[in-house]
Amino acid sequence: MEKADIRELRKAVKARDNIVDWVYGFYVDADNNTVWDQVMRLADMEDAERFRHVAMFQRVLSTRIGRDTFSVALTEQNEALLALRSTDGGDTAALEAFRDAFTAGYTHTDPYYATLTRIVYDVPLKGTDGRKLEDGDVVYEALLLAVCPAKLTRAALGFREDRVAELDRRWQIGNPVAGFLYPSFSERLEDRNEVMLRSNAPDGEDFLTALFAVQAEAAPVGAETQRALFSDLLGQMDVNLESAAAISENLVEKAAEEDAPQTLEKQTVRKIAEAAGAPMEDFDEIYDETIGDTQIALDAVAESCITVKTDAMTLKVPIDKAQLIRTRIIDGREYILIPADGTVTVNGTAVSASAGERAASAEADTGMEKAPEADRSSAADGSPEGAPWEN
Repeated sequence: MEKADIRELRKAVKARDNIVDWVYGFYVDADNNTVWDQVMRLADMEDAERFRHVAMFQRVLSTRIGRDTFSVALTEQNEALLALRSTDGGDTAALEAFRDAFTAGYTHTDPYYATLTRIVYDVPLKGTDGRKLEDGDVVYEALLLAVCPAKLTRAALGFREDRVAELDRRWQIGNPVAGFLYPSFSERLEDRNEVMLRSNAPDGEDFLTALFAVQAEAAPVGAETQRALFSDLLGQMDVNLESAAAISENLVEKAAEEDAPQTLEKQTVRKIAEAAGAPMEDFDEIYDETIGDTQIALDAVAESCITVKTDAMTLKVPIDKAQLIRTRIIDGREYILIPADGTVTVNGTAVSASAGERAASAEADTGMEKAPEADRSSAADGSPEGAPWEN
């Protein structure tokens, strides 16, 4: 599935209540016992309840492909689910069979609330400019599952009848952490040979095997693993701080492009690394050893800020300020330098360097400029004359 397909379907779920037909909900306790289940109609729910269910379905349709949403190719279609999506929700035996298969294959520690709903979407025709023209002749039918863990509310005091007392703790249902859409919605048509998986840990979802016969080795690689592999690649390439920051900035710029790719190909990574000034001598060999055939999603590695950690501290810098980060070796010690432009505060107190400290800093920076062999970034980092950190 592409982002545009998911975005269209999510928008339709939000704008048109009638796209969601019946809803089969079941609540499972921590011991994996089904303690409640019921078939409901979205139209029959109270406004607040209907709103929360629609929001739940929308969150399953996440556009963060490769981060918490994955397209999983199937070797065989699930005929039982294909038959279930065409029913009116009255086939109790089929719904219970699905519930039993799912609960047997879903690993959890807390209770959870799961909802299986039928979507019926009249796919409209669109012009070349993307605008809706009229209703088309394609009707997309699918099953959408949302799995929401339940957490105990915090202990608190409250007013009960005529006094202040300890409130009863209850199990509160949270946002979805797993789910699926089947068949997937690809190029505005159904694809019975693909399921859209919603999960933060796709390689640990055993229900893929239970429902779709997807073996563990064929499951998608999670975002955390993708980031670890990408970090391993850059580490083995021996990129310096400036190049690593520039690569992060380039990834975010790439993700912001209108036609941004969902996955990063090897050649795309090469171009991004080259543009950042990373050493490229052994790139092909290192890439094959670290990433190989693993698909790296752009959304999984494009971060909104840069986090620099040392043994003593953690520093976070907005991605659009990445170019300001530099390293210097001063008196034999390595330093991370960031320009202190504008107002600087310490615990809310505005502070500034004294005139003497500024003069000493300027003199030290001037001396370093005359000794390029002691400057890790050197002139090759492209630092402009009169950069902020040089006063």
